[in-house]
Amino acid sequence: MVKNTPFFIVGAGRSGTTLLRLILAGHSRVHIPPETWFVRELVAELPLQDALTPVQVARAIDIITTGYRWPDMGIAADELRRWAAALPEPSLADIVGLVYQRHLEIAGKSRFGDKTPVYFQILPQLAKLYPGAKFIHLIRDGHDVAMSWIDLGYDRYYERPGFEWTTVMQTRRTYVNGPHWHQILEVKYEELVADPEGTTRQICAFLDERFEPAMLDWRERTALVPERERSIHPKLGQPMSRDAIGRWKTRLSALECFAIEACLHRDLRQLGYPLRFSGAAWRPFLDAGGWALYAMAPLLGRGTRYLRRRNLFPKQIYI
Repeated sequence: MVKNTPFFIVGAGRSGTTLLRLILAGHSRVHIPPETWFVRELVAELPLQDALTPVQVARAIDIITTGYRWPDMGIAADELRRWAAALPEPSLADIVGLVYQRHLEIAGKSRFGDKTPVYFQILPQLAKLYPGAKFIHLIRDGHDVAMSWIDLGYDRYYERPGFEWTTVMQTRRTYVNGPHWHQILEVKYEELVADPEGTTRQICAFLDERFEPAMLDWRERTALVPERERSIHPKLGQPMSRDAIGRWKTRLSALECFAIEACLHRDLRQLGYPLRFSGAAWRPFLDAGGWALYAMAPLLGRGTRYLRRRNLFPKQIYI
């Protein structure tokens, strides 16, 4: 039976979710618009299933159309308000659906997905908003995620409790064996790069869709990425390369690697990723190092920014 239930690509940023979006958007039935983000604020403030009041509808439209990413949708705010006004007793899903449905009409497709990685934090709410929805959690080695953020010029957030990769892994633990676990497919970025077709076939089977070879021509769809974001995805127009797997093994010094593993080693080990400092004897030192880095995070952040402003801090250093 053909299913049109939505699906969501979620996880931590810099884990390959944009690449996966372009692959799945190559399916003849599937379209994935730019990242929405507004759903997180909507589900935090408005009823998930009850009909919305006119005041709530107006509030939903304001939330949707005032975010800085809204221009990516290519829909005028007044047009969305007009569509919403024509809905009798709309639910929150009906309002959000106006955006998704417009993109489906433009693309000439019948099933929508959403690639907004931070929605992993609101997976239970999305499952209630869209019964039967499915979630693809794309996971990447935390070493490489941390390096990717630093390569973009960000501070070393891996040493802070709020590092997104760490937060996502904490949230993941609350979902394991929970009521929505059967709706989640975990896919490793490394598997996608090493075996694009096999991994895409696995995802298609999970979504109850037929695999189509054209899906692997993702480089033809880079225009789907908003122009302002293309600079942070410079490799999307290139063939997949196994060089993207385990970059940390050749690029991190022993000290840099120890710093990252001190902060991430528990989750890396649980996910089956290799550690440079993997022996049991190293664990007390990793724990102590992680505690020290977390405690010093504010000072490290200010110091790093100060040194960078004066060109005294190498851009590519990972500690």
